[in-house]
Amino acid sequence: MKTAIFSKDSNIRHLLLPDGAENYTWEEVESRDLTLFDAVYLLGSASLDAPVSLSPIASSRLWTFAEQGGRIYAELIEAFDFPSSRLFGWKQDFPATRRTIEKLRCDEAIPGAAEGALLEWAGGLAKGFAVDGETKLSFGAYQETHVSPSGGKPGHPGLIVRKLGQGLVVYAAFSLLTCADAAALRPYGRWSLLLNRLTEETGLPLRIGSPVIELAGDTDAGQAVDANADWFRASGMLPAADGSEGVYENIHSVTGKLSKDRRPDCHAHTALMFHLYGRWKKDDRYLDVSDRLLGYLFDRGYQDMDPNSPSYGFWKWYDFPGAYPHQIFTDDNAWVCFVLLYLYRKTGKDVYRQRGVLVAERLLATQRKDGLRPNVLTRAQLAELGVEGARELEPSLNPHFESIAHSAFIQAYLVTGDEAYLKTALTGARTLLARKGELQFMYSRTSGLTRLLLPLGYLARHDESGEIEAGLREAADYLIGRQHRLGGIEEADNPDPERFGLEDAGVYIRNGEGIADQLYTNNFLVMNSWEMWRATGEARYKKLHDEVSAFMRRIQIKSKEDRFSGGWMRAFDMNAGEYFGNNGDTGWGPYCMESGWTNAVTSAGMLLALLDESIFD
Repeated sequence: MKTAIFSKDSNIRHLLLPDGAENYTWEEVESRDLTLFDAVYLLGSASLDAPVSLSPIASSRLWTFAEQGGRIYAELIEAFDFPSSRLFGWKQDFPATRRTIEKLRCDEAIPGAAEGALLEWAGGLAKGFAVDGETKLSFGAYQETHVSPSGGKPGHPGLIVRKLGQGLVVYAAFSLLTCADAAALRPYGRWSLLLNRLTEETGLPLRIGSPVIELAGDTDAGQAVDANADWFRASGMLPAADGSEGVYENIHSVTGKLSKDRRPDCHAHTALMFHLYGRWKKDDRYLDVSDRLLGYLFDRGYQDMDPNSPSYGFWKWYDFPGAYPHQIFTDDNAWVCFVLLYLYRKTGKDVYRQRGVLVAERLLATQRKDGLRPNVLTRAQLAELGVEGARELEPSLNPHFESIAHSAFIQAYLVTGDEAYLKTALTGARTLLARKGELQFMYSRTSGLTRLLLPLGYLARHDESGEIEAGLREAADYLIGRQHRLGGIEEADNPDPERFGLEDAGVYIRNGEGIADQLYTNNFLVMNSWEMWRATGEARYKKLHDEVSAFMRRIQIKSKEDRFSGGWMRAFDMNAGEYFGNNGDTGWGPYCMESGWTNAVTSAGMLLALLDESIFD
């Protein structure tokens, strides 16, 4: 098939165009002999600030071309006027804009994909209405994960096929061929099915190349942690390979670019990973990376070291522009405390003890008598209430926050020998378990109970009542009952299914969707199931660890692009076998690659197993 491409932007990256096509400037559509071609592609600009439209002369020539049997594909061409709108079968309502949380919906079933199947892309979209054509795809803020029913809120036409004489016109009101990033066409398997079907129906040679994101498959833990250590360097996550410039937060779920925020918790996770990696590799270079990551935090003033400050000892949770912490999140502070005190026990470095014990003391001073605490304090609250007043605030009752504080107290007990830390952790764990019907969860019950597990094995050995061991067993039973055949835990029991389009939402909506979460569930379960087994010796906990670890190794990304290869994204569709999930979290969505919380924590869990030791040894 002889094909001509008319494009305003000569630098645009055309992902799906046929090989051997002839390229022309936009203006040449008025002068080229179109009868020399079987198909014509009309592509708008990648810039929404430079809209592209057809002249009446061009619309007339293209109409004649289609009537005589030609095939036209047009994308993001303005159609406010009658000539172009009647050519495309679509009339525009509003100027093109950038896609946010919208999804595409298949308006008819195709082999391998049901009617209502949802897809994603990146780039532009324009709202309009169909004039004379068949809508194949619609776009809207569909809140479902995989399929949106036909009875739902109607969307705007996204892809229209309009028969014209002996030929046809396919019009896309969104970026498809002009999508700048092939990895953003998700899920790949469904896009492949759809484009193959469109090629069969229209005769237009729409192709999709090899997936940018593939899976590592069956690898061992050593290969997985090697690949992940390479990802930290090659992706740019470490702005300086030696760790001296800290670590960035993530590869963003929507933009696919480095998010250059720096957070103490991500530094702590990554420092833990590189410490374990250096010991396993017997290579001091990685131990030095760990040390420099923490030194970056010390040198940049992330911890409040002013004894006269109400937030003394606590950490900013990101590179907050003020001199002192503002929001003091329990999990972020407790993670830094946990890692610093663990590393002190392994390295003997006094600065780790000094900094870690200081935040442990402040956490203990603001802990309630029942061993719990709020999920966040503010500096203003501490200034007004003092530590005694802070101890009276309502607790979070959320294992996401509470259990890492208990784990930090265990580390503080192991460093200082102060029984107050152990007693508080025991009291807090028992309180959580006694109030299990009141527990709060952020994303899912699966993620919350995974977080609950970390301190329970150690604490059960110090609990004569047996309550903690029973709670550990019950939480493990729940998680094992939601284990997918691939070995990963399927997200279940969303506490807020209507929370769509906001930060801190799940990557699934309903039970049974087959979504695995690697930001809050399976990543932590690699470590936590290992700790359960080390503490109890129960074979089924070792089995759980082995199966979840194997799942994580199997879904590790293999890619020609350094920003992906060797890492893990947040959401994996275990039924489809590829990365995909609900995009309703605008901050940490399904394709986020978090440096500390996902990647470092996953590798740390594998490394503890490779070293055959516990984080509490």
